[in-house]
Amino acid sequence: MKAYKCTTQAEKDFLKTYDASQFERPSVTADIVILTLDSSDELNILLIKRGGFPYKDHWAIPGGFLDAGKESIDEAAARELRTETNIDNVYLKQLYTFGNPDRDPRTTVVSVAYTALVPKHKLDIKAGDDASDAKLFRIKYDVNGIIFSNDEETITEEDLAFDHEEIIKMAITRLRNRIDYEDDAFNLLRDKNEFTISELKRIHETIKNRTLDLPNFRKTFLRDYVATGKVIDLNKTMVAKGKPARLYKYIER
Repeated sequence: MKAYKCTTQAEKDFLKTYDASQFERPSVTADIVILTLDSSDELNILLIKRGGFPYKDHWAIPGGFLDAGKESIDEAAARELRTETNIDNVYLKQLYTFGNPDRDPRTTVVSVAYTALVPKHKLDIKAGDDASDAKLFRIKYDVNGIIFSNDEETITEEDLAFDHEEIIKMAITRLRNRIDYEDDAFNLLRDKNEFTISELKRIHETIKNRTLDLPNFRKTFLRDYVATGKVIDLNKTMVAKGKPARLYKYIER
């Protein structure tokens, strides 16, 4: 973005004497819902355990404060993603801005939330400076809401820090609503350069949390992706569950 240039001396004088302290200045954070699929094609989320107050020892989504004047909010999100996963250049999409005045007991904190979709083999999980631990949790649902679990621990959405259960629910809902007409699912493939229709179908089923009909999915896939040039047929097959499966390649845009 180009730097702003004053056009008149009056404007220069105004900016020189402008007192920013006359308005309340909230803190701003970039918080990230990092989603991936495990080897069983179950939806997983990366959570960090807070190392300090408030919500000390509670699990939360990764995030951090904007370094105001030195980076954009998108750059802050990319920095936090890199800090927690040690990766760059993955799907990172702005989700929503959360600004309820009581969402953080310290002060007014506005959170710009993001969704990141990352193939599991690319994750190099490590806890950031303000976290005591970082782990993947499987996402499950029951009558009371979302359950987060791994081999060591199970927590509910009520156990999360701040309003992070609200952020996670919105991220999943938005992903479900757009997965049929945007290319989000391809970002969860193990290999975009060589995949089967069945593999892509399982990703859609995981996100939607329901079973899909394979013939209908194949028909839609061929119409919306192969026929439009978003995906190319590699004209080769692999054996999957004893049957040959055709291989495709996603074209990055």
